[in-house]
Amino acid sequence: MALSNEKLPQKSLSRFKCVRKTWAVLFENPYFLNMYQTSFKSNNSYYNDACVLLKQTPLDFEKHSLLYLLSGERFDNKVKLDWPSSFQDDDHDFNVNILGSGINGILCIYSEGLISKVVLWNPAIDEFRVIPMKPTVSVPSYKTDFDRLYGFGYDYVRDDFKVIRYVNFFTNLHYLLDDQIDKSSNIFYDPLWEIYSLKSNSWRKLDLDIPRSPDSMINSLDQVYVSGMCHWFGESETTDDNLYLVSFDLGNEVVFLTSIPILMDDSNNFELVDTHLMVLNESIALISSDAGTNTFHISILGEIGVKESWNKLFRVGPLPCLGYSIGMGKNNDIFFVKEDEELAMCDLGTHTVQELGIKGVFYCCQVVIYKKSLLSITE
Repeated sequence: MALSNEKLPQKSLSRFKCVRKTWAVLFENPYFLNMYQTSFKSNNSYYNDACVLLKQTPLDFEKHSLLYLLSGERFDNKVKLDWPSSFQDDDHDFNVNILGSGINGILCIYSEGLISKVVLWNPAIDEFRVIPMKPTVSVPSYKTDFDRLYGFGYDYVRDDFKVIRYVNFFTNLHYLLDDQIDKSSNIFYDPLWEIYSLKSNSWRKLDLDIPRSPDSMINSLDQVYVSGMCHWFGESETTDDNLYLVSFDLGNEVVFLTSIPILMDDSNNFELVDTHLMVLNESIALISSDAGTNTFHISILGEIGVKESWNKLFRVGPLPCLGYSIGMGKNNDIFFVKEDEELAMCDLGTHTVQELGIKGVFYCCQVVIYKKSLLSITE
């Protein structure tokens, strides 16, 4: 029986790998893999009418993050966009981040610090809503809450935009150092997960045990949204596998875990491997860059919860230069920041690299896919 990679979706092909060993070997066949790569790259309907947004943080950190709309055949046209007014007046909001990507024309943007700020924003009509940040648990004044955003997405069941966060509580330092305060009243508060609803403009506690991202892998690039589910990296304390893809279904509020395989078996130094979570043609993708060999490896997930359905689809390189990946473009391009802080783009088809003429801090730059919409946030 022959399998046609142009007739079957990624999920179905991944299931065939488990049926018969000879079918699994197909994914190691260069001819079959080349056919499937070509088919995968040609399926660009998801990117119809889409734009590319570039968030750039200047090298000196003395100015606010900049936002550009990229267009043109090779993204050579750059139009600067203004952040919402709530991010323009505060001198502390130097690094503004985009959580995930644009959904139905809506962006979730945020800044983190002593006082975090989260805003849902439609750039096309310049309309935004500031999300209230007070946690659902009432805490005394000597406690400080610190939240970490994990996902932004759309709930198809309730026709609602949602944001997921993890909240932890700490005792204020001045409280601990003040000998005049009675410390016997210090109460411990367990951390909790919360979910925000745009319709109700409020947070609600999630009574779920959800794996958090390792501190070393907390990055605005590593929270993605696909078809009603938010995804991020997480660690499990109960199994032998250390790293998971955590998938949260916004409609059913169910959590799925998918083990993540070792992506770069040929790497000489694991510490030089940088891995990020991205979306490629509406599929969840793991992209790893190896500074030791100057290569990118990209694996695509066929089915949520099935470790064996990860398929190593692309190996790009060795390239003349390599850097820190910051996002995927609409034409299956990898955007990254080179070691000299120059932003560049690598074409997956030709393996050619083009510089964008922009410099930025590698861990503070992002590229996201965005589709314009006239959808109102406040109505």
